[in-house]
Amino acid sequence: MRLSHKIIYMTSGIVVVMGLVTIIAINGIVKSAVRSSIEQNGVVLADNTSSNVADQYLDGKLLTVKSVLKNQIDSNKYIAYAYILNRDNGSEIDTFQQGFPEGLVLADPLGKGQTYVTKLLNINGSLVLDTGVPLVRGLNSIELHIGLTESALLQPISNISWMIALLTLIGIIIGNLAALVLSRFITGPLETLSRQAVRIGEGNLDDKICLNSKDEVGHLAQCFNLMTSQLKETIQALQKRNQELSQLSQKLGEREDLLEKLWHQVISAQEEERKRIARELHDETTQSIAAITIGLKTAEEILPNDHQKGIYYLEQVRNIAGQVVKELHNIVYDLRPTILDDLGLVPALRWYGESRLSPRGVEFELHTEGIDSRFSTETETTLFRIAQEAISNVFKHAQATKVMLILIQKSKRLRMTINDDGQGFSSQEMWNTTDNEGHLGLLGMRERVGLLGGTITITSKIGEGTEIIVDLELSQREFKKEGTSFGNNSTSLGR
Repeated sequence: MRLSHKIIYMTSGIVVVMGLVTIIAINGIVKSAVRSSIEQNGVVLADNTSSNVADQYLDGKLLTVKSVLKNQIDSNKYIAYAYILNRDNGSEIDTFQQGFPEGLVLADPLGKGQTYVTKLLNINGSLVLDTGVPLVRGLNSIELHIGLTESALLQPISNISWMIALLTLIGIIIGNLAALVLSRFITGPLETLSRQAVRIGEGNLDDKICLNSKDEVGHLAQCFNLMTSQLKETIQALQKRNQELSQLSQKLGEREDLLEKLWHQVISAQEEERKRIARELHDETTQSIAAITIGLKTAEEILPNDHQKGIYYLEQVRNIAGQVVKELHNIVYDLRPTILDDLGLVPALRWYGESRLSPRGVEFELHTEGIDSRFSTETETTLFRIAQEAISNVFKHAQATKVMLILIQKSKRLRMTINDDGQGFSSQEMWNTTDNEGHLGLLGMRERVGLLGGTITITSKIGEGTEIIVDLELSQREFKKEGTSFGNNSTSLGR
């Protein structure tokens, strides 16, 4: 809705409301004044009539009295009835054509000492102002009553109401014309401002508003021009800042790419080094120790003297050498278990959980679902290292009695969950602690998963164990079909 229309409607509404309020207020005032005037007129009319018929009534000329009353009604259209009532004997002279109404005798009695009485009555469905006076002054037992009709009461009020309504209508017309002229003066400059706002919205910041008025609208136009200039300067500054931010973002992206490559190189170098050490230990050191064991056994057999002490000593050396071989094998598998490269992730996880937890009396369960193929070397290595770190934490810190590892593949999503019932820790302070020494393993888990674009969630409470959930989204290159199928299986080892 246009502003000019709003002004016109508002002005018309105000005039209408004021007119209605005026009509109601004046009606109340006029109604009270008219009623008071009618009452006075009724008293005067009743007094005059009583003066005219008193002598005839006292002389017994009742027909003459009735004729005078009828003539009074015929000469005044507002008189509804007239009657004389003698309360001593109950006789009356009236002008009612259908008989004297019941209850009228008791409706408006004249009290002792009163000169007149008035009362608004409902006679046969019509509103009548009844006025009673003593027919003879000082003798209140004989009363003269005259009833003035409703028209006598309401006609002046109706005339005044129509006059006020007419004046209200004229006020509405004049007010609308004034509002129309006023709206032209107000809305003209505002329309100019509106068009300028549209141009600014379209990007035209060079146009200026030219208004010569010295009022508030002219001041608003000046403020609008100032705002446009400041907005233009701000946009230019933002454009310059956006260019700087774009360049900075490009450099930051390059640095992030470089950092990601460095992380990949670090992880790859670590894994390659572990492979090399594992290969050397497996191919050289263990064979050498095995040769020592065989040599000691041979020496034991060819000893010229069969002394029990010497034999016992040689057996101890052989046992120690065998234990060294076993420990070296454990070191090799900790660095890079060959089973991970040869058989895949699931057998490697099963082997590591059994070999590390069962000797310590911790129950280990492995459940898989949907695993029917090998994954990429990077994915298998990451998941194995995370499981390795989690299981190591269990037997080093958690004091748990049961560990459950669940590996589930659904479509291109892979989830690994590790649960234990150990003593737990406060996971809320895990990433915020300033002492990262105790959480380097957990931080390493997060970094490994982050390099693959996955997420890791670690939930733990003191006394309620720990849960580690790793989620990865697999790409097409993750599905390396090498003829090895693991299927859905579970392994449970008791203590």
